[in-house]
Amino acid sequence: MARNELDNNLIECRNKLPDHITATMRSRLDETYMMIRQMEKQADKLPGETTIKRMLLRKGLVIAVAAAILGLLILSPVLISPTMAEALNKLPIVGNIFKLAGDSGLQKAEEEGLATTVNESASHDGFTITTTKVSYDGIRIALELTRTAPEGTEGALYHLRSIMNDTAKKGSFENIQVWLPSGKYGSLSLGTDMVTEPSESVLVQIQDLSGDIPDQFDLTVKMGLRGYKQPFELKVPVVKMAGTTVLTTEETKTYEGESLKVAAKLEMTPITTRLTVNLADEYLLKDLRFDIVDNEGNFPKSLGGGGGNYENDKADYTYEAFRTRPKSITVKPYFDRFRQEKQYVSELEFTMLVPENPEDGSK
Repeated sequence: MARNELDNNLIECRNKLPDHITATMRSRLDETYMMIRQMEKQADKLPGETTIKRMLLRKGLVIAVAAAILGLLILSPVLISPTMAEALNKLPIVGNIFKLAGDSGLQKAEEEGLATTVNESASHDGFTITTTKVSYDGIRIALELTRTAPEGTEGALYHLRSIMNDTAKKGSFENIQVWLPSGKYGSLSLGTDMVTEPSESVLVQIQDLSGDIPDQFDLTVKMGLRGYKQPFELKVPVVKMAGTTVLTTEETKTYEGESLKVAAKLEMTPITTRLTVNLADEYLLKDLRFDIVDNEGNFPKSLGGGGGNYENDKADYTYEAFRTRPKSITVKPYFDRFRQEKQYVSELEFTMLVPENPEDGSK
């Protein structure tokens, strides 16, 4: 990034924001600008033979500019010029995936120190894959993987559009595998929020955990990069966070003239909520989906679910955590046939009271 281009970006960023940010944010911005200037001076003073160090400092400079601008865009409803927006789209995101992935539970894990900081890495062919943080609450495991690539590498680690249209460059994400102590899990996902792509960091999530999983263990992760046969294998230490509240209920409901037994378990952790429903009608259970809402009308966002062991009349759903501890939670079954408007089934609704003391009903 040339000095004039950097100056223009910083000036444009400043000019866009003066009426929209607090004094605290302004102070932090000024500190960021000062840091950027110091980094640039350090890069200019390096002797010619330290080209790699200069390149790394320049890369850090670009990341700092992107972080400053992206942070302000997240915190402020400011419109930027199409030219700057296009430039930002080309800057790969490095780190902070927990904050940027659009998941309030993972944001909370990052902000409140619920994510464990680790530094496990594997290297070959000039690439390094590093695990920087991991979060585990008994319902899902989330970890951040970051790629460090050799000079001249084209393309970011992860860019969903490139992967889907098969234009991803050599050295980009190809595949991933994980191994849990139980040998079982429901689903594995990898990606970023579309807003944060392209990205040198990705969020890996393992959900719908099942089997006997200890509170502390080593998770084996193997990531493959396009164009390279040897995967990057990491052993990631995982520790379960405290603070799970479990609610249960068994009720008999009447639907279309028939009595149905409904049993449910609701698990609340600091970052996730999981609902398990047993309904003595396999076919009806397959057609139903479930919302949950607290006593103040807050609906946490669904993180997925619907899969389950229907032969045992059971299905599991996961949601983001409630932002504040509710007094009660109502489970609202609904039909979502052909993705039409939700048709709630009031006859099958039920409510569970949440104890005031977080330790009551916890495990």
